[in-house]
Amino acid sequence: GTQGHCAVLDCSGGISHDQSQHPETQMNMELKNKNLSVIGLGKTGVAVANFLSQRGASVTVMDSKPREQLLKFVKQLSADVNTVFQNSEPASDAELIVLSPGVDIHSPFLQNASRAGVEIISEIELASRFNTAPIVAITGTNGKSTCTSLITEIIRQSGKTVHSGGNLGTPFISLLDQGIVDYRVLEVSSFQMEATSGLHPIVSVILNISPDHMDRHKDLRSYVSLKEKIFAHQTQDDFLILNQDDPITRDMGEHIQAERIFFSTQVELDKGIFLRGDKIIARIQNSEREIISLETLSKGLKWQIENILPAVATALLLGVPQESVLRVLKNFEGLEHRLEWVRTLNGIDFVNDSKGTNVGSVCKSLNTFDRPIVLIAGGKDKETDFSPLKNIIKQKVRHLILI
Repeated sequence: GTQGHCAVLDCSGGISHDQSQHPETQMNMELKNKNLSVIGLGKTGVAVANFLSQRGASVTVMDSKPREQLLKFVKQLSADVNTVFQNSEPASDAELIVLSPGVDIHSPFLQNASRAGVEIISEIELASRFNTAPIVAITGTNGKSTCTSLITEIIRQSGKTVHSGGNLGTPFISLLDQGIVDYRVLEVSSFQMEATSGLHPIVSVILNISPDHMDRHKDLRSYVSLKEKIFAHQTQDDFLILNQDDPITRDMGEHIQAERIFFSTQVELDKGIFLRGDKIIARIQNSEREIISLETLSKGLKWQIENILPAVATALLLGVPQESVLRVLKNFEGLEHRLEWVRTLNGIDFVNDSKGTNVGSVCKSLNTFDRPIVLIAGGKDKETDFSPLKNIIKQKVRHLILI
């Protein structure tokens, strides 16, 4: 559409690394005949339970829901996995407890085990102890899935083998049995980071930070601390990619060993990746080069600049040829529900942004457009402060439909 037309926005819903030098990825825990409890029988819980069972552990999965509500997942469990329903408390003889992402590490039913000194870890932590491939990890409040998918596809276009998962699609633990790869690209949520202690990405990306999941994390500082765990074990051989335009992320990692690389849509950077007019420019590894003009991006990416920049930075740091980067940026279709262009009708763009499930995400989406917006919004409030939406809705939204 042209200036003055409407947008309808639906928000209702080259590095060489030897992993043998990273001891936390080579722990190869002894699991045979150990009594292990997995809390939460969902997609991740099934993957964890089967992984542990296949390695000789005695596994029990607990879930607070009744069996009838979980039959789909029960059918996916290995035959020798035990189940307990309508009770999430781990077995009294558990030697290790593995949490699914939806389980809060501070839950009362974990207190007895914690006091007894039983180790409680996340699925991400368990997988990292058996992982042998270099990891690229992406976190942040908004944009993780798009950035993760872009990085994965760019690496794949370069001819390397790559698996992606984590919070996006396939649990990390399931990737380990899919064969040897050059890279594993993980989307990592704050929930998954709660019970991690050894995750070591060679490249970590923090896209942005705004309040989210305050019903679980209670305050912004706690939430930020969980995001910072993504670079806690990085070394001088690794890279941390941060958003210069975000007042929280720009100050992260000031005292770490990893090299910090910034990206910005607002200012030119001495080192990093940024916009100059309608061109993406990279100043990385002591050289400057033009990557692509925004007008040649695919339709699926035209509103995703903040996610494109860190993906391109990651590709360049991994030594991916620029031709591979360009091929993806010109053809990537985008992800469903994430500023997804649906159609243009009578000059009006219809956009599906139903993954905009927090205030920060909706603000970013609204700021993307210079045209009057019809906004359809609704959902769970997650005990979030909605006041940041007040002025931007007043400025940008022509009609507001609340459901």
